[in-house]
Amino acid sequence: MMKRRWMLVTVAMLAVAPVQATTWGTDTVQDPVSGKPCAVSSPASFGGYVYQWPEKYDQVFWPLTDPMGIWLCDASGFATFIGDIELEEGEKQAIAALLRDAPRLPEQATLAARLERLEAIYALRTLTPDARSRILRALAYQYQSDGQQARADALREQARTLMEARLQDQALPLDLRLKYLFVTANYARERGDAAEADRRLDALATRLREAQKDDKVKDYAAYLDELIVPSRTIAPGGVLAPEP
Repeated sequence: MMKRRWMLVTVAMLAVAPVQATTWGTDTVQDPVSGKPCAVSSPASFGGYVYQWPEKYDQVFWPLTDPMGIWLCDASGFATFIGDIELEEGEKQAIAALLRDAPRLPEQATLAARLERLEAIYALRTLTPDARSRILRALAYQYQSDGQQARADALREQARTLMEARLQDQALPLDLRLKYLFVTANYARERGDAAEADRRLDALATRLREAQKDDKVKDYAAYLDELIVPSRTIAPGGVLAPEP
């Protein structure tokens, strides 16, 4: 499972900060398919400003939204999002079979080639609905960044279906409920359904008032509350972002 340190929005990093650069180092992990060493990028420095970048409307964040956050192991051709390196035996066998017939990707493979490989491999991964939704949203943002808007839209639609199904679960944790109401509202507005988007944002606003009383989620709730107004200006069609 993807390391939680890169998957959870921490309270400490939610503060608004000036836009700054991120930096990367290198690390070595074991290729889960070949068992050989795999050289990968590893975050060296970043700050809370990453939670104010445009991908916040998908609620996925750096380093998942950075091309360097895609790990590619040369020995086998295995690709994964940063930190998500552990495979179950069934996953390993299915992915190894896929890679045996796949062309070798060079170290400097294009983002388009990496995304195609990444998407094919994640289709074979065993994921919870929440994890798959997050992966689909991260893939969508990366495709959008690469100028492949149609593919980004298709993956967001898949993620929307998963999130809406989860919203029907009364036991869904509050932080996920807030997140999914926000993201599905953004997706509705982007596809041109402003009425549905407003309905979901109104439902979110009600939940946010409740969440302000919950110490576990109140900081996240305050963060989302600040995003409601700009989210209402997301332009239909095109990239998922408010109108300038």
